[in-house]
Amino acid sequence: MRLRRRRLGRCGGLLVAVGAILLNAGCESTDKTDDWFEGGEMQPASSDTLQLTARILAAKGKTQQAGFVLDRMLDEYPDQIGTYAEGASVLLVEGRVSDAEDLLDRGLEVLPGNPVLLNDRGMVRLLSGNLPGATADFNAALTADPVDADYVANAALGAALEGDEARAVRLWSRVLSKQDVDRNLAIARAARVRFASGS
Repeated sequence: MRLRRRRLGRCGGLLVAVGAILLNAGCESTDKTDDWFEGGEMQPASSDTLQLTARILAAKGKTQQAGFVLDRMLDEYPDQIGTYAEGASVLLVEGRVSDAEDLLDRGLEVLPGNPVLLNDRGMVRLLSGNLPGATADFNAALTADPVDADYVANAALGAALEGDEARAVRLWSRVLSKQDVDRNLAIARAARVRFASGS
């Protein structure tokens, strides 16, 4: 899936900070004069903080806890792309492909035409063997944002898997070297059989 992932440095310290924000826990100094942190009142967790927390929990295999965070995101930030994209990613880690597609459907009801969600749903549909649906989503994401390399490459993949190699080559050539285009085309040809047989 196309998720903009950031490198995490000092994960341990970050988890402590995120945990403190989520639980509204903190150390309160009785002597405010030597309080080295003067950030004021603790603020509610932002959608980015919750998304990062869910990602870390899922990466550690704590998908149930990540699910609780994602439920909170759905309640508090239903209009954020990450609520649905990150949620679908966690569901895929659990092997819940159909639920991931349902969540992305829900996201597209809230954010119609969003290219990130369209592209992600295309990937989920590809995983479930729904090539026509995947290709339609990839093409819609590309139409919404025709310069994003991920959308170009995924639209090319959809075309190649459907047998439209000329279009696939045109699209892949925009973002890949000739060698990579040839390699991708060979892989798509081999995979095409599985989609044709419905497996």
